[in-house]
Amino acid sequence: MRYGLPDRQNAGRGGIVSNSISLLFFRTAAILLIVGMLFGIYMSASGNHATAGAHAHLNLIGFVVMSVYGIFFALNPKKSAGRLPKILWGLNTIAAVVMFPSLVLLLNGYPGFEPLVAAASFLALAGAILFAVLLFQPEAV
Repeated sequence: MRYGLPDRQNAGRGGIVSNSISLLFFRTAAILLIVGMLFGIYMSASGNHATAGAHAHLNLIGFVVMSVYGIFFALNPKKSAGRLPKILWGLNTIAAVVMFPSLVLLLNGYPGFEPLVAAASFLALAGAILFAVLLFQPEAV
């Protein structure tokens, strides 16, 4: 079923169009959302909000951006094929996983982690550029 319409290829078999890259983005987003929420609860319980920026970055890059990418690929299954969507997933996942702990450490007074935060930021930017490329790429016929 796609957009509420039965899938002709799987008609009669009860099948639903599967888009594994979209699901991968959503699964990753869900895991990062849980980590972000747990960290937010920790900050609240400790009364120390010095690392709120790291919490916000994890929720934005890890959950919101991943979810937007997942929605895009779910709505555009032709663009979900090939290596580029997988590269996009890798760039964004690495960016979130590296940025969050290194930004926590940077905000807690460890300036040596600034290069890691910067590198992760550039990975996220590279992902955004790749997303734009995929978005503007003509659809294959």
